[in-house]
Amino acid sequence: MTIEDLPDFPLEGNPLFGRYPFIFSASDTPVIFSISAAPMPSDCEFSFFDPNDASCQEILFDPKTSVSELFAILRQWVPQVQQNIDIIGNEILKRGCNVNDRDGLTDMTLLHYTCKSGAHGIGDVETAVKFATQLIDLGADISLRSRWTNMNALHYAAYFDVPELIRVILKTSKPKDVDATCSDFNFGTALHIAAYNLCAGAVKCLLEQGANPA
Repeated sequence: MTIEDLPDFPLEGNPLFGRYPFIFSASDTPVIFSISAAPMPSDCEFSFFDPNDASCQEILFDPKTSVSELFAILRQWVPQVQQNIDIIGNEILKRGCNVNDRDGLTDMTLLHYTCKSGAHGIGDVETAVKFATQLIDLGADISLRSRWTNMNALHYAAYFDVPELIRVILKTSKPKDVDATCSDFNFGTALHIAAYNLCAGAVKCLLEQGANPA
């Protein structure tokens, strides 16, 4: 499926359709998708999904490829996947998903995955920032946490040392959100998480954004 294959939407009165005209009307209630393995071409010579490969593209843009399978692709921690978070993520949205839907294995949302994908050396910061902004525009809830890690979007951005995404998240948050704690890190804040992992860029950014250094 490509953008050209999708139906036109009336843009009048809805600025989001004007900015993202390729997105189907999403479900009102977020869901958790079942666990699936990442689909791979039968003649694949590599062990990961590569959106730049023609055979992988056939799978990626095939409407029959399920959301569960697309989430499984996002779980692959390789540059080929993480640098294309927007392409894969938009394929999930095209299938009518709620922007706050979750992966059944990790309990992570698209925004959580996007905050990971900004990691330097693996992902692409500019792509991640643009896609995170799109997701927030579409109603992504920055306060949602994975049930397995208790981390929200800010915690992931701090853990993976992505100050650019920290700024995007805090731009739409409440002042107290910068000090939200995480039980998996001994109830530390995003600042504690960043400091513990020697994420200097994230530490500096969080302090500039008003994080409590105590």
